[in-house]
Amino acid sequence: TKGINSTFIALIPKVDSPQRLNDFRPILLVGSLYKILAKVLANRLRLVIGSVISESQTTFVKDRQILDGILIANEVVDDARKAKKELMLFKVDFEKAYDSMDWGYLDADMERMTFPTLWRKWIRECVGTTTAYVLEQN
Repeated sequence: TKGINSTFIALIPKVDSPQRLNDFRPILLVGSLYKILAKVLANRLRLVIGSVISESQTTFVKDRQILDGILIANEVVDDARKAKKELMLFKVDFEKAYDSMDWGYLDADMERMTFPTLWRKWIRECVGTTTAYVLEQN
């Protein structure tokens, strides 16, 4: 499966005489095999994701809304005010969590949840070995 997720980036000119990077439109050319594998994995994961993702995780899971977390936090603050209790809140901003993901940890976690070895291998191939090449015109 080496190279299954290699992507080529073609820069298509938006204007007649492009001079700057903004004058180009990048088009990603992703292999068909990768697209098929990613779609199959996503469809199969959809069947179990509700049971492997914590109830407190409110985004990217069907029938859960990102605003649920905000509403819960708002209720906690209101209850603390009514009860005249002191309260401390932390707003944490996780920037680009995907970019800083520890894929080894994710693999170990999937193993702990009894995901099959082949499944985990396919996931690693999709997310862990991505390469991109810029195609030059000339």
